[in-house]
Amino acid sequence: MEISRSPPQGVKILGNKWVYSIKRDDKNNIKRYKARLVAQGYRQKYGIDYTDIFSPVVNFSIIRFLFIILVSLLKWKHVQLDVKSAYLYGNLKEKIYMQQPDGFKIKGSEEKVCLLEKTIYGLHQSGREWNKELDSILNSIGFETIKWCNCVYKMNNSVILIVYVDDILLFGIETSVIGKTIQIIKEKLDIEELGKVKYLLGVTFETTDKGIYLHQETYINKLITSFTDLPKTLVNLPFKTGCWLPPKIKEDEIIETELMRKYPYRSIIDRSRPDISFSVNTMAQFCNGYTYHNWKIVVDLMNYVFRTKHYKINLSNVNRGILNAYSDANWGSHLTNRHSTSGYILYLDDTPFTWKSRKQKCIALSSMESEFIALTESVKETIWYFNILKEIDVLPNVGKPIQFCDNQSAIYFCKNSVENIKTKHIDIRLQFIRKLVEEEEFTLKFVNSNLNLADFLTKPLSKEKLSRFIEKLFWR
Repeated sequence: MEISRSPPQGVKILGNKWVYSIKRDDKNNIKRYKARLVAQGYRQKYGIDYTDIFSPVVNFSIIRFLFIILVSLLKWKHVQLDVKSAYLYGNLKEKIYMQQPDGFKIKGSEEKVCLLEKTIYGLHQSGREWNKELDSILNSIGFETIKWCNCVYKMNNSVILIVYVDDILLFGIETSVIGKTIQIIKEKLDIEELGKVKYLLGVTFETTDKGIYLHQETYINKLITSFTDLPKTLVNLPFKTGCWLPPKIKEDEIIETELMRKYPYRSIIDRSRPDISFSVNTMAQFCNGYTYHNWKIVVDLMNYVFRTKHYKINLSNVNRGILNAYSDANWGSHLTNRHSTSGYILYLDDTPFTWKSRKQKCIALSSMESEFIALTESVKETIWYFNILKEIDVLPNVGKPIQFCDNQSAIYFCKNSVENIKTKHIDIRLQFIRKLVEEEEFTLKFVNSNLNLADFLTKPLSKEKLSRFIEKLFWR
């Protein structure tokens, strides 16, 4: 950062402010106090002060996926690294001027401004430029970029590196390999070693003698502390069977009580766990048009999460590394517009690592069509993970993925070039699955509806039925 003699004429000068935060560990204890200088990037003008701002971020399901393969199955070692002041590494192409920060103003020259030579927190382009700089650094020290997903790198089939903004997860075949790699990285970046991965993005990685577990108990405890006045309800289900949902209203018709303003609808709906995916997907559709009744359903959902905070995913139920996928659909489940709901869940052997529940974008004219749409989305996800698995090349003789579906008509439609009055309208983009079946890229199997592990992602279930799926998902 260079101090200019005087502000250039006709150029916008950005302000700044100090932002203070507290960083906590996996047990919610204070780890350190942070102070960060943040530029007022909202005053930047597109095309003048910045252009492209997209910055890739690794999907958290990729972290779960690789953690299962590398740590649980192959017994690799792992460590978490934190890059100090990551955004300050990015290079600026634009000329951006900023006022001198409070506490560091030069006496007698307070009117002078700073010419930024590097990116700083708050600028629109900072994330993108940091990512480009990090990618260049990692490539220069021998890491290869994984083509099938963002922010994942490998080196000599003995080191895998994952980047999430300024957090780095390093997996190595031996502790000595990790140590050597860290020393190489330290020559380029100022990093802090945090030890084994324990807490990342609100998720706790717990290692015991019995295995490795994934849970959000620490994060949920923070929510309980923040939502002390949230109405308490005794609920055993994330979404009650037979629950009536009023039609979505216009945004300007929303009437909020004092309690609703204290706990805004959007702030309490944004949670993720497989057993609540259907509920979150359903209630998120009312974010711009909810009623008090909708808000009460979300409050019940939060109380369910609070009561089940001890649920943990066991990442150790893996021995071969075979991908198993289950898909399901609930035809015409949305009574107002008749859209169907799709759901899929992917397992690595017996360990779930990614799941999805969503409203289908098009209206299916039959249960077969809705199941076929759900099956297509599941296969897209399965083939993607299978390609990643092949590219990282750490498992010998990787078996083909297995896709399970509980609709015989959809399976028949995938395996045969059916063309009749019931199928000729189906969008051709969905029929790429036929080519994958012909080329035997995966195995398509029928599963009884009672054994379909994606069933809970498409509809509300009774306590007895949901418990069967909870047994497959969580260790309690």
